[in-house]
Amino acid sequence: MELELGPPKQRALLALLLVRAGQPVALGEIVDVLWAQDPPSTAVNVVHRHVGSVRRLLEPGLPARAKGSRLVRSSGGYRLNADADALDLLRFRELSETARRTAAAGEPERAAELFSQALALWQGPTATGVPSDIQTHPVFSGVDRELLAIAKEAATTALASEVPEQLPTVLQQFAAHHALDETLQAQLIRVLAATGRRAEALEVFSTARDRLADQLGVPPGRELRAAHREVVPRSTPARSEERRVGKECRSWWAPVH
Repeated sequence: MELELGPPKQRALLALLLVRAGQPVALGEIVDVLWAQDPPSTAVNVVHRHVGSVRRLLEPGLPARAKGSRLVRSSGGYRLNADADALDLLRFRELSETARRTAAAGEPERAAELFSQALALWQGPTATGVPSDIQTHPVFSGVDRELLAIAKEAATTALASEVPEQLPTVLQQFAAHHALDETLQAQLIRVLAATGRRAEALEVFSTARDRLADQLGVPPGRELRAAHREVVPRSTPARSEERRVGKECRSWWAPVH
């Protein structure tokens, strides 16, 4: 059954409480996230009303005006009580931290598997479904950067040992949402090649190359080119591909005579 999360500001409040689960969120910060500029004079009252609605959403049988136990108020603000068994983001962080410790202990293969399990929890950009001007707030974009960093770390760890079966698919999903991140695209190329999917790896390079030319007017950077050279058949000179890329990007900027 799908829950009705309410109006946009209420959904944004719930998203904020979720990404800060276990930590108090000050009333002033809630207002700042929900109204980036010029909050109305009624902002605090609106927040209180939405808090009540979210509280009843989380605990449907809660009597009116009851405090509840899931969303509580403290001196520091409002805090959503949740654990890693109930919230994917907390589980993601828990698995990622365990993966780091495992890698540091000299078990890269097990660490790569843990990273892969963490990334498999990802279901898309943070705060999907809230207004776009709120979704770009640093509190949400910061989580997306955190997830992206873990994806890159997972790829690096896996390439140093053995790539888990589900990691390529998860990385492909991340790469689709970070299409201009050359480091991630390069790592995806290497991961696909390491699992015997060389044709797909070459297609990733081709798509990334065309996208960089079309959207930014630039050729692939050093890291992306290096990943491509590692994958192309030895009988196919990589330099010819690079010369073609350079020619295309020069043509992009060259004046028409």
